[in-house]
This record gives sequence, structure tokens and C-alpha cells, in this order.
Amino acid sequence: MQRIRTITETLQMLKKEDPETCLSEFLIRKLANNYKIRSIKTGNKVLIDYDSLLAFLQSKSYELPMEQIIIG
Repeated sequence: MQRIRTITETLQMLKKEDPETCLSEFLIRKLANNYKIRSIKTGNKVLIDYDSLLAFLQSKSYELPMEQIIIG
């Protein structure tokens, strides 16, 4: 099952794993908007596939296509 989180929750999870991370909400949003990681856009909210972000950061391939699903 995929771990889908808001951008804020995604950053909080990442900081639990790496307290000294330099990633920001802005960068995560930019990665999603540029289709570098999987995300779902619903209204003004963007939901991030956390495992897709980790795969991107580790330069690993991810079995699902990188896309942003827009709802509404």
C-alpha cells in the first residue's frame, strides 16, 4: 500500500528519518509539479507518494509512472 501524505506530513516523516535534511516543503511541491515524484492534486492541496519521493532521492527506479493526478 502506498503512503500518501500532505507535503507537510511528508516533510515531517522525512525529518524523523533524517533530522538534518535540507529538503523543504517548497522543494517537495516543485518535484511534484515537475512530475519528478508521484502526487495527487485535489483543489489547492497536493498529496505526495512518500515512497516515490524516497525512490527519487535514492535515484532508484519506481514501478509506477511519475505523474500528478488532478482532481476537481
